[in-house]
Amino acid sequence: MVKKRVYVAFDYDDLDVKQNLVAQSTLPDCPFELIDSSIDRAMPEKWEREARKRISACECVIVLCGEQTHQAKGVAKELQMAQELGKPYFLLAGTRRSSPTRPQNARTTDKIWTWRWATVATLLEGKVPPPDAAL
Repeated sequence: MVKKRVYVAFDYDDLDVKQNLVAQSTLPDCPFELIDSSIDRAMPEKWEREARKRISACECVIVLCGEQTHQAKGVAKELQMAQELGKPYFLLAGTRRSSPTRPQNARTTDKIWTWRWATVATLLEGKVPPPDAAL
């Protein structure tokens, strides 16, 4: 299995969700493996420059969508950077308790995909999962 260097854009309220995604990728039966290049701590002064540098060095950006993602300005900015850099990205549901929200700057054609190992693995390969894998 090839490891994918990814940047995970997430609302800091969903840090535990992001950490779970990365932890799952280390399990022996997981069909994908991630090299996490995300920013896990606040960096107010140089955040944008560092985020752009890390996103440009990644193969893919995963945008975790939680309950408040539509209000997360940092997630919107990271998604915009990925789009500007031409990086492949996908939106992944980061909540099961309620409906995930789309980040600002998401395209109308961007689907929010369910968090299933097979779906994530397919998306990381650059393929489109079956329609029932989207919310």
